[in-house]
Amino acid sequence: MYLVRGREYLAQHPNFSLVGREHDLERISSILIRQSSNSLLLTGPAGVGVSALTLGLQAAKNSPDTPFDLIVKKLFWLNSDALFSSGDSTKINNEFQNILKKLLQTPESVLIITDTANFLEAAHNTGNAHFINALNNADKSGNFQVILEVRDDKLSSVLKASTKMPELYTLYDVKEPTGSDLKAIVTVVAKELSEHHQIEVDDNAIDEAIHLTSKYRDSLGLGGAQPQRAISLLDRALASYRQLTHKQHPKIAELMAKIAKSTDETERQTLQQQLNQWQQDWQDLKSEISKTYQYQRDAETLRFQLQDEITQIQEQEEENKISDSAAIKTFAQLTAGGFDSPAVTKLKEKIRQIDAEIAQNNEQHKKLVMLANKDLRLNRQEVITEFSKISGISTNKLDENEVENLINLEAHLLSRIFGQDEIVKHVANSVKVAKVDALKESGPAMSYLFLGPSGVGKTEMAKALAQYVYGDEKSLVRFDMSEYMEKHAVAKLIGAPPGYEGFEAGGILTNSVRAKPVGIYLFDEIEKAHPDVFNIFLQILSDGRLTDNIGRTVDFSDIMIIMTSNIGQPYYLDPNLSDEAARELATNELNNTYRSELLNRFNGRENIVHFKRLPMEVIEKIIRREIDKLNQAYQPRNLTIEVQDACLSAFCHDHYDIIRGARGLPGYIKANIRPFIVNHILQNPLDQGTFKIVYNQQTHSFDMEFCKN
Repeated sequence: MYLVRGREYLAQHPNFSLVGREHDLERISSILIRQSSNSLLLTGPAGVGVSALTLGLQAAKNSPDTPFDLIVKKLFWLNSDALFSSGDSTKINNEFQNILKKLLQTPESVLIITDTANFLEAAHNTGNAHFINALNNADKSGNFQVILEVRDDKLSSVLKASTKMPELYTLYDVKEPTGSDLKAIVTVVAKELSEHHQIEVDDNAIDEAIHLTSKYRDSLGLGGAQPQRAISLLDRALASYRQLTHKQHPKIAELMAKIAKSTDETERQTLQQQLNQWQQDWQDLKSEISKTYQYQRDAETLRFQLQDEITQIQEQEEENKISDSAAIKTFAQLTAGGFDSPAVTKLKEKIRQIDAEIAQNNEQHKKLVMLANKDLRLNRQEVITEFSKISGISTNKLDENEVENLINLEAHLLSRIFGQDEIVKHVANSVKVAKVDALKESGPAMSYLFLGPSGVGKTEMAKALAQYVYGDEKSLVRFDMSEYMEKHAVAKLIGAPPGYEGFEAGGILTNSVRAKPVGIYLFDEIEKAHPDVFNIFLQILSDGRLTDNIGRTVDFSDIMIIMTSNIGQPYYLDPNLSDEAARELATNELNNTYRSELLNRFNGRENIVHFKRLPMEVIEKIIRREIDKLNQAYQPRNLTIEVQDACLSAFCHDHYDIIRGARGLPGYIKANIRPFIVNHILQNPLDQGTFKIVYNQQTHSFDMEFCKN
């Protein structure tokens, strides 16, 4: 069967329930009852629930509140695997034409293709590349409609298939659910997971799974988008928890921990008795479960053997059968076993008995497993532990209190950004407002324009924010605006116009935000970008939304935007100008370079900040931090790097260059000190001791020696 009716397809998902998608369902329904462009191209990242939406259309027909405009639609799912299974091009073409004919003869019919990219590829590989045109021509007749499901990463190949796609189909971009909608979806699926694993799932485990998979956006094998990411994490956590607790019950571990902590001998004896009883009961229960499994395995093996015997007897009887002298069976034989021989009838009776015993044993096995799982419950900590295994991030880091992190954000930033205390305070407060403030406004979560000389902490600030706000510097997405100097740069960001090469691919910026809608986006050296690019920035900073060339709207409301500019560099680098004078001259140049409407978008210019030149004492602190980093890195090898403060001070005074800023000195250390350490380790891998480093003011370089412990 190549066409599966909607009610039959829904019957294949008996526990299906569409929650948290009411708005999407309403929008899709309204498109289906239009007069024109009433077919749908449903797209979204893997795991977002595109297929669930089409299934929800069928499920909605059973609701008394559903408008009759939708109820009259007859939904059919195409069984692509069955259609292309023969590999015979002519047969496949004939069958597809018959499918279209049936649909055209069925009023209000809707054809749903669940994996359009694979459908088109299979059609092409079997010599039926014309299928998409045949489908579009039938769709153009107005007698039936089509819903094509396609993943984000395959959208370009589908759009390439026919130039008629934008005309006939309305592109509907299914976005990740958030807030209460996401919680509702994951909660429903968590109940199914709980039934499968036979372990209860606590609400705080669901909340933590959503929190972690939303905060840490890298795939990590959890799926492309929410809600699949949170669901996959819960499934993995349940599997790991199930294995762990079936080895040793949590109650046993709890009693063992209490015994280890107890100092009262009487209490220890009582706890030990409880532990002994628990261990005995647990072993007995596991033994019973093992017996039911062993019986199940042996019974199934015996059943297969009996089935093989029946096959052998039937083959032997067939060989011995003489067509013209076949024995006439008695009435008793006919009624007792049909036309089976007595031997076959006897074996089949044994199989029926075994099947009954297997079913009974299976019920007993389920009861024992339920008893073993009775006190088990997946909690928040188990979810954190599982995510730590997947991501490699320590459980302590994952378990951090976000409220405390926000409270201490300024202190954390100051530990990495030296000499810019006022800016650190300003930025930290903006982050807190973006995260906590109840008043929601249009635009991105936060936007800043950083000015100042090179090497004073502008990029480091962006990295530090990514680390302390989102838990990982990978949350920082950097765009070098020198790559967008040409007029067509806008097309690179949001995608080429229809008809131009690269139209199907979308834009670099819009695709990036769709894939990673939470984090920090750094636009470096914006003065190098073409002026047309700033029209894009105006829209992002004002509305927090951007529509790509395909028509998909991208949301920037959870994005923190930082832009940097080299405007005013000559003033910042002029030693004859004070910080205030350099700032004033740079501001004048900024006003003459950019339109006021752009500058005003940075929180009324409050978020245009000027980084100061770093005094020598701050430079020395930065270099001391670099030495401390080296010590931390080599501590496991019992190696130490020792440099006196006076040596570091002399080094900084000789080598600091205001043009290179703070970047130059760590670069010198990497090029001169670290090679000496590495070469010594390569030649003496077992050495432990101290690298003593002294600055030679005559040669303006470091003298280094190693002292063994």
